[in-house]
Amino acid sequence: MTEPVQNFIGDNKRKTEKIDCKIYLMSAPCDEHIDVQYNIAEIFNIYFKKNKRRCRAFTDSKTPINLDNYVKPDVKIICRESRNDDIPVIVVEILSNSTRGRDLGIKMKRYAELGVKEYWIITWELTAIDIYLLNDNKVYEYYKSYALKSDEDELKEIVTEFSPPSFPELKIQLEDVFYIFE
Repeated sequence: MTEPVQNFIGDNKRKTEKIDCKIYLMSAPCDEHIDVQYNIAEIFNIYFKKNKRRCRAFTDSKTPINLDNYVKPDVKIICRESRNDDIPVIVVEILSNSTRGRDLGIKMKRYAELGVKEYWIITWELTAIDIYLLNDNKVYEYYKSYALKSDEDELKEIVTEFSPPSFPELKIQLEDVFYIFE
């Protein structure tokens, strides 16, 4: 059951997004989702600080799509090295049952229209990361999938580390991404 928007006015803990003038109220994520979200942001921010890059990873930060609409990606990477705008270089969405359709549908389309170069979809239950790259027609093309463990999906490369296409010198350890505090 969806609660009326007015029930959440003043509720700073409730994450909202406005896509195509429709407001989405997001339920609180599970602890594993939060751990993976924090881990990704920390990995990037440590790398940026160590290498004196003018980039930063943000979590749940409002990202305008246009004057009337906004999203709040789980993680976004902003760089101000060669440009001075706030269009993310990378957006990461961690799937949950309630957001899966939007993350793989309308949000993916809006991020492409915005010009986000890399779009990551993380399924923490499968310890898997799917990466999509923006082509010249502003459409995402599947690039690669990485996973720590095997499942029936043969497209996922079982690895311990990988490098994001936008930051090829950064080596990300999958066990660090999927470290869950227990």
